[in-house]
Amino acid sequence: MVSALTSWTVVCPKAKVYLPKLWSRFLPHIFSKERSWDFIVEVPDEGTEIRLGRTVLKVIPAHYLHSARNFTLYDPASKILFSGDIGSALLPPEKDADFIDNIEDYLDYMKYFHQTYMVSNKACQKWVSLVENLEIEYIAPQHGAIIRGKQNVEKFLQWLKQLRCGVDLL
Repeated sequence: MVSALTSWTVVCPKAKVYLPKLWSRFLPHIFSKERSWDFIVEVPDEGTEIRLGRTVLKVIPAHYLHSARNFTLYDPASKILFSGDIGSALLPPEKDADFIDNIEDYLDYMKYFHQTYMVSNKACQKWVSLVENLEIEYIAPQHGAIIRGKQNVEKFLQWLKQLRCGVDLL
């Protein structure tokens, strides 16, 4: 994602870019030293909030799911949790859909992805503890279908909370 910053700054020259503080160390490798980096907003490890009109988006830590300083984004107005790789699935063509209306039909497709890319169950449990009390109607991962409905969201979070993955499988 950091490598795409040069393109984004051309397309949206006035945009602010929220970037994990840890990842800002890569900026000298992408931009010239003479460039002002005033468009960068470093996100602290504990997350932050972003005011967008009358809405305040929550930047929620999802560290090691699957990168060292990963974050998810919650929009309380739409009740959507943008989850990055969390909730992603490798779906066969016949299961391809925009939305998941029955989570049980998809957990097997999510299992391999999560066991491969997520670091540990401890990291999963930590993230679930940060999001489980939010009013979430949709979880929108960047790969696969959107988890729709509070029941499906709750079932997914419970599944993720107990999933052995990454180093747990060594």
